[in-house]
Amino acid sequence: MGELSMARDKMQSQRVPGTFSIKRYLVPFGLFLAFPFFLHAEESSSPVKTDISGYLKTLNFFTRTTSLSPELVNNPLAVEEIKEDLFQNLERVRLQMRAGVKLPLNQRLVAKVDYDHQAFFGSFVHSDNFRYRRWTVEERQFGDLSQTLVKKRNAFYEHRLYRAYLTYETEKASLTVGRQQIPWGLGHFFTPTDVFNPFNPTQIEWDERDGTDAVNLAVKLPYEAKTQWIYTPRGARSLHPQRFFNRTSRDVKGYEIGVINGLIHRDFASGFDLRGNVKDSAVRGEFLYRHKDNEEKDFMQFTVNADYNLPKNIYMLLEYHFNGLGRRSFRDYQRDLQTRGDFTQLARNYLGLLLGYDITALLRLEHRTLFNMDDVSFFIRPELQYEVTSNLLATLGAQLFLGANQDEYGAPANLYFGEMKYNF
Repeated sequence: MGELSMARDKMQSQRVPGTFSIKRYLVPFGLFLAFPFFLHAEESSSPVKTDISGYLKTLNFFTRTTSLSPELVNNPLAVEEIKEDLFQNLERVRLQMRAGVKLPLNQRLVAKVDYDHQAFFGSFVHSDNFRYRRWTVEERQFGDLSQTLVKKRNAFYEHRLYRAYLTYETEKASLTVGRQQIPWGLGHFFTPTDVFNPFNPTQIEWDERDGTDAVNLAVKLPYEAKTQWIYTPRGARSLHPQRFFNRTSRDVKGYEIGVINGLIHRDFASGFDLRGNVKDSAVRGEFLYRHKDNEEKDFMQFTVNADYNLPKNIYMLLEYHFNGLGRRSFRDYQRDLQTRGDFTQLARNYLGLLLGYDITALLRLEHRTLFNMDDVSFFIRPELQYEVTSNLLATLGAQLFLGANQDEYGAPANLYFGEMKYNF
């Protein structure tokens, strides 16, 4: 236990070499970018057009400890903490600021900053699970755009730039540089072509997506086609490899078809996505093949789904996902790769179901189910949403895991949450 404690202290205090950090200048940098918003907010004749919005959120949940900790990444035999009940309260303020400046020849310069202050309270803060979640987020970032203000046993307070990018636009092209979201992938639960912002379908905050530090060039082509070139530099962090990708898309007889090719470090990846309507149902599909540059086997992943509006205000979406990197038996699961964050699914075959029902105009019930078809385990997320006012939403829900301890959705602990979100 002493060695584990020393390892924890070392991880908490050690700065990753080679990573870019602006912690010391985070607040001045944020205020500098925000200055035009306040300077020109009331001047309708100004060439600077601004928009300020945001939200206040409080999220509370109860759960139990699991076996995940950052130490397990490099030491699978690290001692697990004692099982205990945990509680967390998250308080977040997000200020979303956008300013656009008109330039000659129908050109425009746009700056976007999403600035967060967030505080975590409760017993979950000093658990290995909390440190592991933060570790996976930090390892996916090239630059460190956050600063810890308070770090105590049951309290953690930080501010950060959730998004921060600059876009130069013309009539035919746009160039975006900075931390941004690149919304590739059409799946609801699983998105194999989303190589920049991987999504975990069991995460608590479904509306949150990690940003990507990237250079993003989009160009309009003839025949209503468009192409996109994206580059992310290689960082010292393990989950931020060098990536260079192109996606070219075009509408063909009512269907949008996109073709994707690129490199993830030295691995070549190629795929496509497609979406359209078949009668009264929307259908989507995406496919990715990845050629490994080492002794590991090549693999493919694909997702198909369809949604439909049923009578009596019922919405249904059904999705199938094949993960060629996964295994059919729990005995062969590559848990070390999942712990490191290389991928989020262990098995090969999955079914996902989303049901939505508008009980009244203000009250909505949503139910999500993930079914691991290989080890027969389930992830179930029911939630009830109530629109208190036009900009205040209250949510109560649970994340339930059903299966044996060795199954993918049997090992995690159940979680029960409540959330209030006020948009302005």
